[in-house]
Amino acid sequence: MYSKHRFSEKGASLIESLSTTVEFLVLLIVNLSVGAVGFIPSVLVTVVNIQSFGLYGGAVLTFSGEIIGALLGFYLYRFGFSKADPKWLRHPFWQKFQNQPATRVFSLVILLRLLPFMPSGFVTAGAALTSISGKLFFTASTIGKIPAVLLELAAVYGFTQAVPVTIQYILFCAVLAISLTIFFINSSKRKKSPQSTD
Repeated sequence: MYSKHRFSEKGASLIESLSTTVEFLVLLIVNLSVGAVGFIPSVLVTVVNIQSFGLYGGAVLTFSGEIIGALLGFYLYRFGFSKADPKWLRHPFWQKFQNQPATRVFSLVILLRLLPFMPSGFVTAGAALTSISGKLFFTASTIGKIPAVLLELAAVYGFTQAVPVTIQYILFCAVLAISLTIFFINSSKRKKSPQSTD
C-alpha cells in the first residue's frame, strides 16, 4: 500500500513537472512572438508571466521575449523588406532614414527603446531598413530595453498584487482588443496609402 501510494505521488509529481515545463515553453514562444512582432503591448504577456511563474520566473520570460524577440523581429522585417518593394519606402523621409550611418542608428535605437510608449515594432522595423548589423542592433536594443523592462516588471508586479484577478483578466482582454483593432486599422491604411501616392 505504501509503495503504491509513493508511486502515485511520484507520478503526480512527474506530470506536474511536465505540465509546468510545457507551460513555460508555450509562454516562451508567445513572448518571443510578441517581442518579434512588436505591436502587441508586452505588458499583457508580462502579467501572464508573473501570474504563472512569479516575479523571477516571469522576469526570465519577459526579458527573453523582449530582447531575443526583438532580434528575431529585426531579421524578419529585414527579410520582408528585401522581398517586397512598397512604394512608401521610396518617400524622401525613408530614403534619408535608410542612409543614416550605423553609429547614429545605434544611438537612436537606445534612445527610442528608453521611451516608455514607443511601439517596439516601429523601432525594430525602422532599424531593419538601415545598414546597422544584427549584432549592433541587438546590443543597442538590449541596452535600451533593460531599464524599460525593469520598470515594466515592477509596475506589473505591483498591479498583480493589488488588483483582483477577475479585474486583471477584464483589463487584459480590453487592452488586447483595443491593440488588435488599432493594428488592423493601421494595416489597412498602409495597404491603401501606396495607391494614393501614385
